[in-house]
Amino acid sequence: MKILYCRVGWMESYKGSATEGPQAGGKYNQENIGYEVYNYLGYEGEYYGFVEPGVNNTIHVERLCGDKKAELAEDVLIIWVAKKSSGGQYIVGWYRNAMVYRTLQDVPIEAMSIRKSKKHNVYNIYSKNVYLLGLNDRKFLIKGMGHSNIWYGNSEIDCQVLEYIQDYEKQYNNRIGKLEEKLSDITGGEREAIVKIRINQDKFRDSLIKKYNGKCCLCGVDYLSMLVASHIKPWVKSDKYEKLDIENGLLLCPNHDKLFDSGLISFDSKGKIMISSKLDKNNQIFLNVNNDYEIKMTDENASYIKYHRDNIFVE
Repeated sequence: MKILYCRVGWMESYKGSATEGPQAGGKYNQENIGYEVYNYLGYEGEYYGFVEPGVNNTIHVERLCGDKKAELAEDVLIIWVAKKSSGGQYIVGWYRNAMVYRTLQDVPIEAMSIRKSKKHNVYNIYSKNVYLLGLNDRKFLIKGMGHSNIWYGNSEIDCQVLEYIQDYEKQYNNRIGKLEEKLSDITGGEREAIVKIRINQDKFRDSLIKKYNGKCCLCGVDYLSMLVASHIKPWVKSDKYEKLDIENGLLLCPNHDKLFDSGLISFDSKGKIMISSKLDKNNQIFLNVNNDYEIKMTDENASYIKYHRDNIFVE
């Protein structure tokens, strides 16, 4: 298997946060350029990653594919590495089956539409199969990479890394599998309802409870056993990474969860509630829908909210 180690700045989400810039990662990040800030902001399941290539903005793809004239190498395992503030370079995530380009490419217009910063418009690594580790899971120390942003590894470290990520992916896929194992004969609304019930016992819900301090993020209801871990972009439409991405979730009371899933409410780009014309004034009162309601929007969840607004919301 072809492996490429790519050193980037240290971030939590790599989704273009306005409150978090990349730390370390090379001299170019001293000016907070950090094109890798969008490495995990996918568009329709496609991810456009960046690593600072160095001299002439070129990656020597011939070392991956054996062809000196090639402009890209395919089916590469990308290991994203970043330096902790406390020292040491650790794996923060990876792209499987990636394409690595010799030179910088322009991010497609469609993918740029969800990027707040329009200057971050180039990439050199592409994949549909991505994994990002949470802060507490970034424990694999990479030794031997030195100060280079690109490293081609060696057999000893490659074997250790492959064993590590295979174990991680097995556990990750098992979690998703358990959520789906009883759904093979169920379709439509029933399927989504059962997924949601099962997610309520999953780490996904626990993370949302922590994020929103155990309260409905819209109305503040804090009856914990009644709160629902609601996917913004529906489970059945999400790729493997998005299914368990905490930024693809809202913690909602049952009323607001059902309204949100049905597209009767959504949120604008600032987090202010949008109410469907299908929901009359009386039902707005009965269902506790208030024109003043809003949620806290972040750069990390903005693309998911936009998806819901464009594809689920009923005007």
